[in-house]
Amino acid sequence: MRQEKVAAIFPAFGCKYLGNEREIIGEFSDDWTNLSDRAARHVRFDTGELAACRSGDFKDELQSQYAVYLYSCAVSNLVKRSSIRTDYSAGYSMGLYAALYHAESVTFEQGLDLIHTAYQNIKKATVKLKFGIGVISGLVRSDVSALIAGFADLEIININNKFSFLIAGFEENVRKALSGAREQGALNTRYLAFTMPYHSKFMDDAASGFNKYLQSVKIHDPVCPVVSTIDQRLVTSSAEVIKDMTDNIHRNINWLNTMTRLIGAGVGAFIECGPGKSLYKMAKFIDGAFTVYPADALRELIRSDRVLTGVPATTSGI
Repeated sequence: MRQEKVAAIFPAFGCKYLGNEREIIGEFSDDWTNLSDRAARHVRFDTGELAACRSGDFKDELQSQYAVYLYSCAVSNLVKRSSIRTDYSAGYSMGLYAALYHAESVTFEQGLDLIHTAYQNIKKATVKLKFGIGVISGLVRSDVSALIAGFADLEIININNKFSFLIAGFEENVRKALSGAREQGALNTRYLAFTMPYHSKFMDDAASGFNKYLQSVKIHDPVCPVVSTIDQRLVTSSAEVIKDMTDNIHRNINWLNTMTRLIGAGVGAFIECGPGKSLYKMAKFIDGAFTVYPADALRELIRSDRVLTGVPATTSGI
């Protein structure tokens, strides 16, 4: 029996799917179908595009966010109904909403509303300018910081691990920085398809508008601590949840520090609740003795005699 602590971690939209996520979930429950139907009734969620887009390469950014959230909530439900017990929850970028669902701070439909409202506020704040996001892999933080120092608009908006960074700012300057990174020996650079500079200073107005909306939303205290990707504090109250959701719109996040915080708290097993295995891949360059179980390891975890112990779950999803 495993006596280590367990954390449920949730990916963001834009991740590459394995392609067989719904079959994996379908072997154990009908959550995928049920949640798809609920999402279609509650928001303008295109179940046809979800069924057709097995790679995760959605054309519409909002639909992509809905889809990852749906998959993540379905896996969360599976985890709670199994012998797996989680001590912590954490969401990478916009994976925060699924992490809050797992912690029973919001309902499934509330999560959909949060995604929609945040997206609309972000879209409104960026409508007049062309922004971009890029990934730089193979350099260290000091190299990336020096590289973008000449661009007043560019920021490191997320640190994935010791050698992987997300930058955001005006599209032209993001592309210039990526070119400069390649010249400096970066192993890989990629300009992402997203047009909105999440987690950056350009999102201040969006965060303010989103916070006003949050004041009218009934948020529950998390049943397990949610680790903030911004400052790595343990979010344990509804007031802290509202603060973290607001900050998540316009403040830089740090996934490396979040994982390090959890590892330092005794977490030895991470369940990646969502499509693909992006968080599993990022973890290869994070120090510590731990294991990340992505979606394609769910069969092994649920069917084997291995038990991941942690705090008891209170429900199978709300």
